[in-house]
Amino acid sequence: MYHSQFRPVERGRRLVSKQQFTQQNQNSMTDRSAALCWPSSLLMPLRKSRQIVLTLFAGSAIVALSGCGGLVLNGSGAFPRGSGTSTSTVDLSQVSCGTQGLTGAQSKACSVYLTSAASTEVLVQLTSSNPALKVPGVVTVPTGALSTGFDAVASAVSNAVTVTITGTVGSVSKTAAITLYPTQTQTAPVTLSKVSCGTTSLAGPTTKACSVYLSGAAGSDTVVNLSSNNAALQVQPSVTVAAGSSTAGFGVTALLVSTPQSATLTASADGVSQTETIQLVGSSTQTSSSHQVNLSWVAPNSTSDPVVGYNVYRSVSGSGFQLLNSTVDTRTSYTDITVQSGTTYDYLVRSVDSSGNESAPSNSTTVTIP
Repeated sequence: MYHSQFRPVERGRRLVSKQQFTQQNQNSMTDRSAALCWPSSLLMPLRKSRQIVLTLFAGSAIVALSGCGGLVLNGSGAFPRGSGTSTSTVDLSQVSCGTQGLTGAQSKACSVYLTSAASTEVLVQLTSSNPALKVPGVVTVPTGALSTGFDAVASAVSNAVTVTITGTVGSVSKTAAITLYPTQTQTAPVTLSKVSCGTTSLAGPTTKACSVYLSGAAGSDTVVNLSSNNAALQVQPSVTVAAGSSTAGFGVTALLVSTPQSATLTASADGVSQTETIQLVGSSTQTSSSHQVNLSWVAPNSTSDPVVGYNVYRSVSGSGFQLLNSTVDTRTSYTDITVQSGTTYDYLVRSVDSSGNESAPSNSTTVTIP
């Protein structure tokens, strides 16, 4: 292969030697912002040479062209003229779960919000002030988004507690406060369910033990109002069912009437009423003989839990036992004057201590009225 060297003709500019250009280039590189533009005439091909070797620079240099390619040289590299790297600041705006309270164990959807759309992914740090409400440690707001969601998981608590969720981006923090409440067990309300005197007829003059009944144990002392629509059947204004109990006893008094009459006994509590209808037997239908049952018992020996009185119960013809005395009887005897001919009665007694607690029942005794 043939090689020839050719010295280009100067065209209005003077070519410099390799050594001179290298020195000039080194000098110019001390000012990294200086602009260079090499004459295009130096890069023109030479027609008569089969291969031209033209050395422009000696050593390693960074070249930037000014006015040629629209680039400027600076200390960190080349960037398009007029471009910038600054962006607007995006801060955390809000943390919200859409509620101020949660009841029981559950998961609640929450969100974090930015002041403007994220130009790049934004990491939001999350913390909870109480382990009863758990949140993820960090959530990411995607590029171009204003918000992202996360789940807050509440545990069951025995008492109400307020928990603060805190979200942080950089030096900006936002909070959301949520109160956790214990689960309330829903139960049917306790209501008045029955009033009963254990009989459908009374021959006066006589006193009869009756009772009111609730649908369950009373949560607190419950007052039951009492009334009669007939003056011949007298009853006290009210009776109280003690907290924890479902029944209370009271007495009614049937007066002597000359002709048969009907009396309605009404009990009312918290808007609920129950009734019992009793036939009052007239004096003309009563037999000349009257009956009564005398009961007596031996007081129990108890030193650890002294007895203050007794309750007497009666069952009519095999029905349930009903309390006869309206108040605790301190005596060890009781006379039932409300018995009727042709009826069988069973009796038992329970002792009562100073706290109102009853003992187990005594043995029962049966009496048939002729």
